[in-house]
Amino acid sequence: MSFTSLNSPRFAGRSLHGGRSGFTLIELLVVIAIIAVLIALLLPAVQAAREAARRAQCVNNLKQMGLGLHNYESGNGSFPPGRVWALLPNGSYPQIFSGAQNTPWFVLMLGFMEQQPLANAFNYQLGSEGPFTPLPAGFFANSTVAATKIPWFQCPSDREVLFQINPAYAGGVLSGPRMTKGNYATSWGNTNWRQRDITGPAGLVPYRRSAFGHLTTRIADVTDGTSNTVFAAEVLQGAQFDVRGVVWSSVPGGASFMTRFAPNQTRDYINLIQQGDFLNQVIFCVNEPLQQLPCVGGAGDNEAFAGSRSRHPGGVNVLFGDGSVRFIKNTINHLTWLDLNTIAGGEVISADAL
Repeated sequence: MSFTSLNSPRFAGRSLHGGRSGFTLIELLVVIAIIAVLIALLLPAVQAAREAARRAQCVNNLKQMGLGLHNYESGNGSFPPGRVWALLPNGSYPQIFSGAQNTPWFVLMLGFMEQQPLANAFNYQLGSEGPFTPLPAGFFANSTVAATKIPWFQCPSDREVLFQINPAYAGGVLSGPRMTKGNYATSWGNTNWRQRDITGPAGLVPYRRSAFGHLTTRIADVTDGTSNTVFAAEVLQGAQFDVRGVVWSSVPGGASFMTRFAPNQTRDYINLIQQGDFLNQVIFCVNEPLQQLPCVGGAGDNEAFAGSRSRHPGGVNVLFGDGSVRFIKNTINHLTWLDLNTIAGGEVISADAL
């Protein structure tokens, strides 16, 4: 009887127990392909879970804002005005950087939102802009407060951007301060920043009063019911020189939004502007269609408007006057969107229309 050496070709590539010593290249490629397919299947689910968490935080931010609004109303008998202003000494209507205080609504709420140190540091007499001496005094006096990031104003689904006035504006004299941005604005009605009637291709379009703006609103004024009236919704933060997201100002897309566009849309129901948010000056508009931030500039303060926008797939989170938060789809009927943003329109809105 003869024995074959373990080193003979018959045993090459085999273990002592008769099996192969490793994987073939084809087997390895198959395993890698299976892992790649599993990752491809799991990645959307992971991303969806992360977005669900971000959206939940966004909803919570709006709920906290609703509590702050009602705390303010309990203490003052009304909700905060959209901005603090008064007729200028020459009797003219104050616009942005016209010498008026122009302090936006949320700054008045700082003490009701666990931000008392910021409220104490803010110079309310000068306001967000303040009188010209010869420059807008409040803009500089309150620049430290405006540079402070307020956590409940940041939706985690959006980017974080600091605002700087373009150095090309006014010779750069206002370009020093940096201001934080946020993602929540109040409902400013269906026409423009001035909140006045406008004329479209089909004729006169009357302004329908919203919860915020140049007038102060009490609960008794919301005859449509607080549970049927939008008080605030999401906006997106524009680029560094873009005013959108600048919650320290009442500018459209900053502390205010209008319903000329349905959520995340660019179709103006009045059929005047279709290219994107219509901002007051070209220099404050950074057109970013791929960031869901299309815009055109040159409207002037009075005619400017911007819509509600978010990075949540399919719609925006909206705060109603009763403190509830709902998700409004991009596909909402535009007339329903208009009706939701009036405080005394007398509209009947079915729950299945939202």
